[in-house]
Amino acid sequence: MSTRSTIAIALTALAAGAALGVLLAPASGAETRKKLARKTSDLKDRLAEMVEEGSDLINDLKGEAEGLADKAKKSASSAKEKVKDAAGEMANNARGAANSGY
Repeated sequence: MSTRSTIAIALTALAAGAALGVLLAPASGAETRKKLARKTSDLKDRLAEMVEEGSDLINDLKGEAEGLADKAKKSASSAKEKVKDAAGEMANNARGAANSGY
């Protein structure tokens, strides 16, 4: 189950629980409507906060992933150059040994 659907289920359950709590509480119709409106507003605000936090987290993770990808590219390039240099040095040593009669 994805995180998005888990959050949607949790928020739906929270809203349903809040609505049932308000509806079953002994209060007048006007008070109940005010409570429902307040609870709905609170839920909307919490949802907006969660969406913003999720968006910030996604942006942070993207930045970290890009940084790691750059490090990996640099490491691979550095390793490639080291291997190339070592192979060239070994070839030169082999030529030198062949020319000196070993």
